[in-house]
Amino acid sequence: MSEVETLLKATIAEMERLLTSKTVIGEPITAGESTVVPLLSVGAGFGAGAGSGKGDEGASGGAGGGFGIKPVAVIIIEKDMVRVEPVRKGSGSLIEQLVDKVPQLIKKEIDEREERKQKESEEKKGEEKGKGKEIKVE
Repeated sequence: MSEVETLLKATIAEMERLLTSKTVIGEPITAGESTVVPLLSVGAGFGAGAGSGKGDEGASGGAGGGFGIKPVAVIIIEKDMVRVEPVRKGSGSLIEQLVDKVPQLIKKEIDEREERKQKESEEKKGEEKGKGKEIKVE
């Protein structure tokens, strides 16, 4: 099981390296006398697993992790004022809009497949009923 511990430690160390305060508070962008600092929402997850065979048949394991970043607001620093502006849901990038639509598209596809299966099943039942009533004429 030391392989699993090694994998978990390596995965956690890499995630700690990636998820720093710089990940949540973006690099400031200066334009003229104004500075904009992006604020991000970060989500992370990881998992690991291992198994071994009987006797000396060997062992295997794996670990993985991932995280997502989403803009939530910006801090605007001007000459006489500092304000926080939220990033509106409707003003997201094309990718964000697509990601929001994916669950709906998957549900629609599943529903359409179920309808097709049901229709095919009904047609097959109708064909089987009709087969029993065939009359041959020679």
